Amino acid sequence: MAIEENGFLEYLQLQDGVPDLVTKSELIARVRAEGYPVSDRQLTFYVSEGLLPRSVRVGSRAGAYPSIVIDLLTWILRARDGGVPIEALKELLPVWKFLVRARTRRELDLGELEYVARQHVSSTEGALGVARLVIDVMSCYCSKCRSDIVIVTKSGAKMLMGDSTSTVGFAVARTFDDEEAGPTPRWFASTRVSLASTDRPSSDPTTVILGLKPNEALPPDPEDERSESCDQVRESVPGG
Repeated sequence: MAIEENGFLEYLQLQDGVPDLVTKSELIARVRAEGYPVSDRQLTFYVSEGLLPRSVRVGSRAGAYPSIVIDLLTWILRARDGGVPIEALKELLPVWKFLVRARTRRELDLGELEYVARQHVSSTEGALGVARLVIDVMSCYCSKCRSDIVIVTKSGAKMLMGDSTSTVGFAVARTFDDEEAGPTPRWFASTRVSLASTDRPSSDPTTVILGLKPNEALPPDPEDERSESCDQVRESVPGG
């Protein structure tokens, strides 16, 4: 049976065969619980843009989605809040799918990540969003869950994602028109990040907190919530 691009079956496969479904109302409620207000109209818009799969009837459940769509819609709304344009999100969607598969098998191959990103992401906005996307997807696991995820470097060396000394670099190149040499590739931006978890983000002295005014109260420590989420992920993923 052919799998429609961005279709229901493709996203069901991203769950490693786990038949966990949510209705439209459950999807909206779960995403709102993550702090992102979303409406029926927005849901329809993202489906029409090809960023979300269409719902299907499964047994008595009309309008059902694979539960992984909760993560997908949350990422889309978070990226939109950060100013990522729709066209860049479309470029990044194949990278998101690759990262979800990598997270499930608990191995992130940087050579494969680079190939997928360079194959699908062509805009500067999209390229600048890859590092943030990697952090978003791989950080879905709590520190205990991702401590055994392996990062495979382009040279074949392996390192544990949970090790704070393990970092991944991102470099963005652009082609500029040189009057003498013609189109010339040049480095545009670069950064290096750690995917390891910070156990106490609000009290860690090496963490710079952003997004709130200087005198505003900080959110509660999310460690307990991550531990609960960790247990739920392990129960839903075979072999977890």
